[in-house]
Amino acid sequence: KEPWSRTSSVGSGVRSCAQMPTAVVWQASREIRRGSVIAEGSCQHPRPSATAELSAELSKAQQEAYETFAGIRDRRSYVMRNMAGLRSIFYHPFSVFLLALPLGVTASRLGWDPNWVFWLNFFALIPLAKILGDATEELDACLHNEVISGLLNATFGNAVEMIITVQTLRAGLVNVVKATLLGSVLSNMLLVLGMSFFFGGIIELGGGKAANGFLTPMDVSFTESQIGARQPLLDNVSEEPRGVHLVAEKEQVFIVNSALVSVTMLLVSCLGFALPTIFSQAFGEEETVLAMSRTAAGIVGLSYFAYLAFQLITHRNMLANSSEDDDADDDDDEDGEGLTVGVAIGLLALTTVFTSLSSDCLVDVIEAVVENSGISECFIGIILLPIVGNACEHVAAVRFAVQNKPGLSISIAVGSAVQVSLFVVPFAVLMGWAIGQPMNLDFGILNTTVLVICVLVVMSIVVDGRSNWLEGYMLCSSYALIAVMYWHVKSFNAIEGDEL
Repeated sequence: KEPWSRTSSVGSGVRSCAQMPTAVVWQASREIRRGSVIAEGSCQHPRPSATAELSAELSKAQQEAYETFAGIRDRRSYVMRNMAGLRSIFYHPFSVFLLALPLGVTASRLGWDPNWVFWLNFFALIPLAKILGDATEELDACLHNEVISGLLNATFGNAVEMIITVQTLRAGLVNVVKATLLGSVLSNMLLVLGMSFFFGGIIELGGGKAANGFLTPMDVSFTESQIGARQPLLDNVSEEPRGVHLVAEKEQVFIVNSALVSVTMLLVSCLGFALPTIFSQAFGEEETVLAMSRTAAGIVGLSYFAYLAFQLITHRNMLANSSEDDDADDDDDEDGEGLTVGVAIGLLALTTVFTSLSSDCLVDVIEAVVENSGISECFIGIILLPIVGNACEHVAAVRFAVQNKPGLSISIAVGSAVQVSLFVVPFAVLMGWAIGQPMNLDFGILNTTVLVICVLVVMSIVVDGRSNWLEGYMLCSSYALIAVMYWHVKSFNAIEGDEL
């Protein structure tokens, strides 16, 4: 008989060791399930030489068994992590609109009515924009590099706008590109920020204390002498029922430095739009305006990277909403680890392909929709198409606002407007140059005036570092007035000539 053809005691039980590998694997797996790194056991052997040989075989088999089970555990953890991340991305009300994606593409290929093709692809782009944004955030979390994260957000954070821009330029619809980019800036500045201020200033989530210690009536009340010292009257602290409820006299507080830097960058971008427009109105030299626009696009684009460096490297502490960022990180941690790098990149690539396909189908029928439906090109470009690209930012900004995180809401709304004006608009000009389309920065006197006035309105609202529901209402009503005006503007050519 072999030296190990005796009995082996493992723990409190006794099993046969007639077949060495089977016994050892059973023993190792049992101990691994119990949480031990190296299985323990002993075999009863009469000869010392046989004991040494058995010990070596046992150690080798134990290591192989442990590596096998560890590999299975790691693969299972990898799969479960990515499944949880994908579930968090796709488990959303917007995901129901993904059903419109195959219908919209099929309708385009089969030559259905242009109105059906337009609206099916319009709704299909809304969840695709959300998935692109979520996948970008997951990739940012995996990389742990703020500079790279800023560049990724600049690229994929506005991927829908950039894809629509490229497809529209290829179709020769330069005016639609201008209107879409202008509408995206106006939508983020007025509608997204306005709804965030409105709902954040009148709705409270949870009970008792507001998040981050913001001063609201449901937290504490102050006497006039105590407002400067910020000493609460503890006797007046009140607990409200948990849930969603309206709050009177609520006011949210945010760090004003970050908001003012972003709005000032918007004002600088307005200068880049205004100068070519004024030059075109004064001299009317299209070739000179085109050359000026391409040079200005390079300067404005560099300004965005300077803005990133200021925000992420040199003055990150001055502009940080530290308490809100910590709470947001905690929320992310509660949702799980998220996607791995490979899965996040794959999801980005796949979603980009579907977004490009759907936007191509949408752009192909814009002119037919204008002719058949009576909706003007201006309204489609400035009001409707930005809804697609801004849907994700819109929901996120309002959600953070009602959670008493106004700083994050402003970063999302105004930050997205900065990205479009300083990054996507120069990208459109340079892309038009590359494919031979005369894309310039002459947006017309009407559009440029509207943009400058809106930036000044936003600056006047955020300059005090406080927000309430009335300020949100003013921003939303401003956007509604602009939408009514563009409903009556029939063509982009009229805008360029400043004739309605």
